[in-house]
Amino acid sequence: MCLSTVYQDKMDSSSILMKNVMRIECHGGQVILTDLMERKLTIDGELEQANLVDGFVIVKTAVPA
Repeated sequence: MCLSTVYQDKMDSSSILMKNVMRIECHGGQVILTDLMERKLTIDGELEQANLVDGFVIVKTAVPA
C-alpha cells in the first residue's frame, strides 16, 4: 500500500496538509484528499507533483481573487 504526505505549495514540514493519504481526486479546481481513516480534506487548487515512490504530493493552492 502506498500512502503519501500531501504538502501545500512546497515540501516543508510547516506546509503539511494531510498525512497517510490513500486517495486523491481532482474535480473542478478542487483537490479532495482522503486519508487511511477515511477523513476527507478539500482544497481549492490543483495537483502540482506526485512522487509515489518517495510518498509525497504537492498541491498548488488557488490564490483568492
